[in-house]
Amino acid sequence: MPPAEGLGRLAESIEILKLMWTRDRFDFDGRYYTLTGTRNEPKPVQRPGPPLLIGGWGTRMLRLVAEHADAWNIPGPPHNSVEFVAERNRVLDRHCAEIGRDPREIERSVQLIVSYDDPASSRELVRRLADAGMDHIVLSLRPPYPPGAARWLVDEITTAVP
Repeated sequence: MPPAEGLGRLAESIEILKLMWTRDRFDFDGRYYTLTGTRNEPKPVQRPGPPLLIGGWGTRMLRLVAEHADAWNIPGPPHNSVEFVAERNRVLDRHCAEIGRDPREIERSVQLIVSYDDPASSRELVRRLADAGMDHIVLSLRPPYPPGAARWLVDEITTAVP
């Protein structure tokens, strides 16, 4: 599937979700999806619906994030550098400015694969990602997990970052 089609399908899916969350019954006639007499019950507890998180980093995807998302997620180190994450964060801010949305309305989330061998470097990456504007840092551990992995993560990374 070409990227433009994937983005188009995602955009229509978001429209459909929002209709499912807010309307008792609706029809939808898009380029990719057609729904007739659609009902969704029960409705979500959150109004107008649950928070929408969109992951990705392409410029067109970030436009979709600016238009619809409550939260954005991007893979961080080692997959993407802190500098790349910061640059994509600025692109998202520009998209928000273009459409008149306050960029602070979008939670910024990044995944970081933690190094067992060098926790100090992982702590430094957490600091740098926070300085780059990321609100939520998901600390990922690769198997095999060391004994007491959760305690190690708390002791070596989370409580050690000021």
